[in-house]
Amino acid sequence: MDRSRRALVLVATSLAAFTATLDNTVVAVAIRDIQADLGAGVAQLQGIVTAYTVALAALLLTGGTLADVLGRRRVFVSGLAVFAAASAACATADSSTALIAARAVQGVGAALVLPGGLAVLAAAYPEPGPRARAVGLWAATGAAALVAGPIVGGLLVAASGWPAIFWVNVPLCIAVAAVVAFAPAGPPAARDRRLDLPGQALAAVGLAAATYAVVLGGRDGLGRPVVVATTVALLSLAAFAAVERRTPHPVLPMALLRQRGFVGATVGAFAASLAVFVLLVFLSLFLQLVQEREALPSALRLLPLTVALVVTAPLAGRLAAARGPRPPVVVGLVLTAIGVGLTGVRLDKGMTDLELLALLALCGVGIGLTTAPVVTASLDAVSRNRSGLAAATVNVARELGGVVAVAGLGALVVARLGSDLLARLLTLGVPDDRADALVEALLRGASPADILAQSSGAVPLDVLLQLRGAAEASYIASVQVALLGAAVVLLASAAFCGRTLESRVHQLDDA
Repeated sequence: MDRSRRALVLVATSLAAFTATLDNTVVAVAIRDIQADLGAGVAQLQGIVTAYTVALAALLLTGGTLADVLGRRRVFVSGLAVFAAASAACATADSSTALIAARAVQGVGAALVLPGGLAVLAAAYPEPGPRARAVGLWAATGAAALVAGPIVGGLLVAASGWPAIFWVNVPLCIAVAAVVAFAPAGPPAARDRRLDLPGQALAAVGLAAATYAVVLGGRDGLGRPVVVATTVALLSLAAFAAVERRTPHPVLPMALLRQRGFVGATVGAFAASLAVFVLLVFLSLFLQLVQEREALPSALRLLPLTVALVVTAPLAGRLAAARGPRPPVVVGLVLTAIGVGLTGVRLDKGMTDLELLALLALCGVGIGLTTAPVVTASLDAVSRNRSGLAAATVNVARELGGVVAVAGLGALVVARLGSDLLARLLTLGVPDDRADALVEALLRGASPADILAQSSGAVPLDVLLQLRGAAEASYIASVQVALLGAAVVLLASAAFCGRTLESRVHQLDDA
């Protein structure tokens, strides 16, 4: 295959990864407009945001297996068709229920697009060196989409309204499909391998329930629905492991879990995604709620993270091809941990743009060093006819990293924020019988008039004037805990990857 055709495949699959990943975050800036047009309540808005993530995380392993069994190009193009049709359904939805259903179908399409696209790319670049560089660009494009989501979404909503964030997917999918139709088929599909339907079903139910439990726990706390979802997830995943040991055609061969390099790559992907989402979500809220900036200026201040990541990832791909994945992954995770930890330590209302730029650039370099090599390591740990599975596993780890960051650490922030704010109000002299109501009002973003009504004259005026400052201080303190916790996870992941990833990875003949 000539270089120009391979370059077109790289551009097309990277664009598909960008589009599918973008829909994780692009909808966030359109929530207010969607609520106004469709009359969606809080629960419906949560469903619109999470339906995509839950479906994507639940079906990624299935998508990867289908790419290996039915053919990577066929599955990739089918995923593009599903994603485009669902995007059109999202844009034309006339109710929150219809939009939630369409978002879930979008997630199904993305679960075919992401592993299928990476498998198509791996087939176009069979040589280790060029493939590592191509994967570096692919990974950088997908990771950049997470941070670019709010910016792209803000521009589209401002120009044409919230349906535009979905309509834009349709021509992009058509263009990508047209290019990939001429891509090499790569190694033949595994004709002797069959779909493990019980395993697929148990994996989908287990991953969906686990994702839902974390999301719900982050929103509502540890209630009965969370306990039920967690129980379903544990039982399903335990049954999945039992089925996989006995079936001749497993979704996830248990032998892969004994491949140190494969497990290390999965942990590295989880940690890098956790870092991206922690910085994206909590710093975006910090810029808007504490520094009182508008959505688009806030998103632009996060650009150093994206720029550093995009510049570094291709270089990391070359380094991984020359030296193996361990050096860039370990160094990248350590740098990211330092950047995230310093951001937590230095976070303050008076933080300057220059300081934030430097810290985000450091984090972007670290994540960029990690993103491509973990994908390369996962591909090198399996035979070429299982590249779809490798791609799916890495993307599952990324999705779970994002869910844990947003919902899991988000729950920690909310819990810490409530207790810290209550303590601060009591210190200010707010009566016990009013403090809880004021905390609840502050957490839901009540207006000054509502706060005044809540006080019912029982709170002195000078104390009321200090409430916003107390809320900001509590939010900063809570986010600092989450950032420092994420830094600890990153350091632990760096140590694990240092012990499991190889300096040189040799692709297996069968796995």
